[in-house]
Amino acid sequence: MRVLARVLLTAVTIILAPAGAQAEAQQRICLDNATPPAPRAAACSFVITNAPPAEARELARVYLIRGNANLALGVYDRAVADFDAATRAHPTAHGPFNSRGVAFLRQKQLDRAIAEFDQAIRLNPNDPLAFTNRGDAYRDKGRVDRAMQDYDAAIVINPKWVNAYFGRAAALQQKAGSDFDAFVNEGRFEELAIAEYGKVLQIAPRHPGALSNRGQLHHTLRRYDLAIADFTQAIEINPANPAFLRNRALTYRMMRRFDLAIADYRNALAMTQDTDGRKLIGELLAQLGATV
Repeated sequence: MRVLARVLLTAVTIILAPAGAQAEAQQRICLDNATPPAPRAAACSFVITNAPPAEARELARVYLIRGNANLALGVYDRAVADFDAATRAHPTAHGPFNSRGVAFLRQKQLDRAIAEFDQAIRLNPNDPLAFTNRGDAYRDKGRVDRAMQDYDAAIVINPKWVNAYFGRAAALQQKAGSDFDAFVNEGRFEELAIAEYGKVLQIAPRHPGALSNRGQLHHTLRRYDLAIADFTQAIEINPANPAFLRNRALTYRMMRRFDLAIADYRNALAMTQDTDGRKLIGELLAQLGATV
């Protein structure tokens, strides 16, 4: 689970051009973190078009909010255009660089993402978010040790920054599956990753991603009872994630508890929409002699 984009909003009243009650209502919707992305983007658009803030800093904030809403909607071209507008309005604000980096990261344009995170960090070296995001980009490039440096930097800034610990754990898990040392020191990186996920869960006990990933590591080490316990907790927290059910089904299968594996596969199938995913689960059920 990544930390990707964040808008830091304090109790501030943006100075609007006079436009009446409708503009004030749209401003409140735009600034409200609880507003879903689509209506939030629409509200910010109204503000930008009809009652733009008088100060460049506040105009940049509205563009940043709309950009992050578009980012959440997966409309990356619009999001990047908004972050560009925010940067033009307020060139020294670090938030637009961080969010633009997130847009590139999600599109797997990793070098461009890293360049944006570099600039965000230069502008604000005390924000753990940009360090964590840059660590994620380096991890996606396979530069795991370099990613760890950024996660460690984020933790120095904020010792309870849960996503940096999650990033460290995921990086160690990646080394467990691909690094040459994993063959020389069998199980070493799995154990280190399990310990890091434990740190995540100390801060955020109901973190389903950490539970599921730790369960996978226990499965790899053939600690099937521990794996089942972690997968079950992850499912209880987020029952709508079919991956958690598939993971638990695989562990039940290794334990030869085929009836429970079939039940999990069928439940995962019921909430899987994509054709390839449904085909895979169907094949797994067939291997167990079960019908869809």
